[in-house]
Amino acid sequence: MTLTQMPPNAVTGHWGTPMIIGDIPLDGLLRDSIDQIGIDGEPFEAIPAGHVVADGAALKAAIQASLNALAIEQGAPPVTDATIEVQVWRHGYDEPAAGHPAEFVAWCYLSASAAPAHTESGALSFADPRAGSAMTAMPGLPWGRQVMIRPVPGAHAAAPGWLTTSVVPLERGQYAVVAIATSVR
Repeated sequence: MTLTQMPPNAVTGHWGTPMIIGDIPLDGLLRDSIDQIGIDGEPFEAIPAGHVVADGAALKAAIQASLNALAIEQGAPPVTDATIEVQVWRHGYDEPAAGHPAEFVAWCYLSASAAPAHTESGALSFADPRAGSAMTAMPGLPWGRQVMIRPVPGAHAAAPGWLTTSVVPLERGQYAVVAIATSVR
């Protein structure tokens, strides 16, 4: 579709920002040891992926497929590899808004506590940091609003590394186990 086909005063995408949002089926990918992770512990913990991921190759393939879909959308060469880090987030953890040095970044919630009292607690938040994006919902502005991915097992997002990402603080009694992948060329 071209902008000339749009009716006058239509909301259009001025600065396209491809992003993948979906679910990765976790059946058969995780070890039973993931059930031993809970609310007790430090707010942030990096753990070896093999501690909770049984089929690292399958998880990596699913995430790399998303990274390659982003590469295609941006006309970039395919992502030939990805590094995966597994993190545990607990009460008190949050991450301020920042970009990432990798060209593409992906997240997948591997495990999470029951639904938090506040629906956005522990969510990933994405916003367009470019000038002209007010980071609020306004028709006609580029991107125009934040996108949030709630902490639900299997929830997955992939985005360009320059896109601003943050983690909403986790509340008491909440935890999430998250795989974070960065593109490697």
